[in-house]
Amino acid sequence: MGFLDPQPDNEEVAKLYQQEYFKTHYNNELIPGSLEMKERLLQEKHRLRFFQKFKNKGNVLDIGCGRGYFLLACREQGYKVEGIDISSDVANYIRSNLKITVHVGEVRNVTLLERTFDIITLWHSLEHTADPNIYIQNARKWLKDDGILVVDVPNYEGHDAKMNWQNWSNWDLPYHFYHFTEDSLTCLLHKHGFAVISKKKYLSEYVKQKLQDAFLPSFIARIIAKFYSGHSIAVIAKKINI
Repeated sequence: MGFLDPQPDNEEVAKLYQQEYFKTHYNNELIPGSLEMKERLLQEKHRLRFFQKFKNKGNVLDIGCGRGYFLLACREQGYKVEGIDISSDVANYIRSNLKITVHVGEVRNVTLLERTFDIITLWHSLEHTADPNIYIQNARKWLKDDGILVVDVPNYEGHDAKMNWQNWSNWDLPYHFYHFTEDSLTCLLHKHGFAVISKKKYLSEYVKQKLQDAFLPSFIARIIAKFYSGHSIAVIAKKINI
């Protein structure tokens, strides 16, 4: 596992995630019902498909919810949804436009009822915290005993990173404080009372693009790229006794 050194303090973290971060890292705020929003919700549904066979209903908490599009996609599928985000700007957008409950602040400072949620998700948010232990500890506290935790992080040891080390987009300094491998993520979860029950590795976009640049048909490039690990790792975990 890699990490940013030195780590930012709480005041520096708050400054990092002001409105400017979302302008540079996300597309514009989408209008509910617009064609752009419909297209975005279709993109979000691949995330739902990853865990729906384990939990096809219930309460969802998305930690690091960004502009809330994943939560909106969940709500359209019948889930009850809430989010947590450090940015008051995106929280205001979500509350006003999507009518979704958002808790603003660092995870360590958010107070929620224990054993409330059936599904807790962290889509590329665990690498953004200076203390991933707190995130997983609180997730365990807020999750029902039969609930599932879904974590998706950049793959520090994937072929996308290794083949493009200097220019790997998921370094994303200074916003990414930790860089996980599959083993380090699994160990972190196990340390706090979770066992991984399902995994997903993404294909290598770097390999696919290189093959397409060499004029290989895209469908063949995609098949070959599946043999190379990509930019992210996704896991589903359940509580175990500790």
